[in-house]
Amino acid sequence: MKILVMSDSHGFSGTVKSILKKERSCDAVIHLGDGGADMLEMNEYTAGKPVYQVKGNCDISAYNFPPKLISYIGDTKFLACHGHAYNVKNDLGALFYAAKENGCTLALFGHTHIPLKEQYEDVTLINPGSVMNRRYCIITKHYGGIEITHCQLNDED
Repeated sequence: MKILVMSDSHGFSGTVKSILKKERSCDAVIHLGDGGADMLEMNEYTAGKPVYQVKGNCDISAYNFPPKLISYIGDTKFLACHGHAYNVKNDLGALFYAAKENGCTLALFGHTHIPLKEQYEDVTLINPGSVMNRRYCIITKHYGGIEITHCQLNDED
């Protein structure tokens, strides 16, 4: 199972499209906010795949995305959020505790625009970086666990 995770596209729908085209083999897509509208016309690239979206601090109120999502990648329970409500620009503690309280071993967040993978106890915190900077990540679920790969589009993409 291969999951595409992106965040903070802020109107760069052309870059979203390029990422989706490059990563066509993904089984699902998660957008972590601040650019929810950028996903609205991407059905050609996401058809038949689950698409999960959460609301960022810059997403207008007309979009009814949840502020956070708790779900599974295989048997790995994860929390997905934009991150602003957990003050992730200053500290990752609140996000870590929110993941722990919900029984999650993976916490996906955006907001800072900076790619990150950090382990705190049994929780892995992942920020894919910003689509504005052509960054995203791929989570690959294997029988033995998960693999996180941070990616960046190059000039040919």
